[in-house]
Amino acid sequence: MTQNPTTKNSEKVPNNYTLCIKGDCPKAANCLRHVAVAMMPADVQRWSIVSPAYLAQMEGECSMYRSAEKVQYARGFMRMVRTLPVNVSEMVMHKLIARFGCNGYYDMRKGKLAIAPAEQEVIRTVVAECGARQEVEFDGYEMDYQW
Repeated sequence: MTQNPTTKNSEKVPNNYTLCIKGDCPKAANCLRHVAVAMMPADVQRWSIVSPAYLAQMEGECSMYRSAEKVQYARGFMRMVRTLPVNVSEMVMHKLIARFGCNGYYDMRKGKLAIAPAEQEVIRTVVAECGARQEVEFDGYEMDYQW
């Protein structure tokens, strides 16, 4: 399967996402917390922000920095599950349910829930540990911020 990342409309900042209003920060242009300020709708009355007092006394690397680079999320893995032998498929399902919970597993499998890069790696590892020799291909891909 060819990977065709599509751009998702991710201009919606999650509720209570901590923003940074320090415009003179050297990393502001590449920090998701600062970039998200411009994405905030005008009708939002209150924001959660990094304390200006904290930023003023901070030395060295900022612990609040988050990269504004979009990453590739996956959607669904129904096709992969169908191609696995039944015994392997059952082991994979049980291990992933133990890791992500029942709802999380089924929502990821069906494509209702985007699968972050770290979660994709967990799925690949579990599939390999269960004896599958095939490469894990997800049903679809999209680019988004790693909020």
